[in-house]
Amino acid sequence: MFNKLVRIGRDAELRALPNGTPVLSFAAVYDVGYGQNKKAQWLDCSMFGDRATKVADFILKGKQIVIYADDLCIHEWDKPDGSKGFKLQCRIGSFDFVSDGQQAPQQQAPQRQAPAQQPQYAPQSPQQPQQAQQPQHFDSDAFDSDVPF
Repeated sequence: MFNKLVRIGRDAELRALPNGTPVLSFAAVYDVGYGQNKKAQWLDCSMFGDRATKVADFILKGKQIVIYADDLCIHEWDKPDGSKGFKLQCRIGSFDFVSDGQQAPQQQAPQRQAPAQQPQYAPQSPQQPQQAQQPQHFDSDAFDSDVPF
């Protein structure tokens, strides 16, 4: 299993195999090494089946995703100039979008209404001590009373 945070290098292309199975293909890139030794490693990714058709519109150039890939291999071919060409290929088993505000429909969570808050830029009166805003956390204990067992 190969897990990596990658940036999508080109918009996904959806095709079909001769037997009708949908195939989604896209290029992804990640960095290897550090400092002056850092290089870009390109990866040709493929995803098969119904999931490929559902996420095709969301796999866009420049977005970041975390891939969980199987069948990582090096594909070798002869170039027209006689030299050998190599490319790294993988089959995507699953992936996660990195938070950018847009998610695939099957991965969207129900949205909750946030409580009304005073804007951060509003001036506060001198009598009130200024408090640091705490991040809002999901309270899972609030749902225990709804469970029938």
